Amino acid sequence: MTERPPEAAGQAAVTVTSADADGRETPAVWMLAVEAPVQVAVNGTPFTVMLATPTDLDDLARGLLLTEQVIASAQVIRDVEVRTWLGETLVNVVVAPDAVQTGRLGARTVLGNSACGVCGVESLAHLQARGAAVPRPRRAVDDGAVARALNNLSAQQPLNRATRSVHAAAWCDMGGRIALVREDVGRHNALDKLVGALAARRWLDDEGFIVMSSRCSYELVYKSSVTNAQLLATISAPTTMALQWASALELPLACANGRGDDLRVIRLAPASYQEA
Repeated sequence: MTERPPEAAGQAAVTVTSADADGRETPAVWMLAVEAPVQVAVNGTPFTVMLATPTDLDDLARGLLLTEQVIASAQVIRDVEVRTWLGETLVNVVVAPDAVQTGRLGARTVLGNSACGVCGVESLAHLQARGAAVPRPRRAVDDGAVARALNNLSAQQPLNRATRSVHAAAWCDMGGRIALVREDVGRHNALDKLVGALAARRWLDDEGFIVMSSRCSYELVYKSSVTNAQLLATISAPTTMALQWASALELPLACANGRGDDLRVIRLAPASYQEA
């Protein structure tokens, strides 16, 4: 009989059978990442239902309201209430009523899945109406600092080590030291959690940069603009839409090529995007 390891937050043990090349089967236990519906509400009014890893949900809700422009500042949040019943979770964010951008509460009217931050947005017109944040002045981040953070990211992912199926978003200081990490099955959820954690610590205006374990997509660029990130570095390259938004927000991008001592930092200047 295979002993089941203890389950930790965000993961669940399942019994599997593995077979070698000769067909010999061996029972084993795998840890899978939990993906569950999480409803986010503002002052009791439903905003969206996300599929997410049910960890750090106060950070997820706090960051989501900031990156989706439902609130303009974390200082207007009075409380975050997390309630779980029969496997379903409600996260209610209590906000000063006059601080809620009520027009944004209709931005997500369907289920937001763990793969795409645009899913759940009411329409393309609504997406475009978000507008670009005011570009901030940027300070150059050293290649060595970026490489250091990219190489050290996997060591800061306990949930991914157990399940091999979740993404991470990390906040790094300008020297490349990882100061804060959040994990989730969805890359944009992980970043929302990171933004929420930064807001809770009052670090949103601090200089640093963001490193992520995924490709660079549009929503990661947009969500990063809520912070004072000087650069967004991802394991894989950006999409054209991500580069378009990086150009609009004047946010430098970087990605990794290789690993360990062979890792090279590939930079994509915001102005480098041109339509083919």
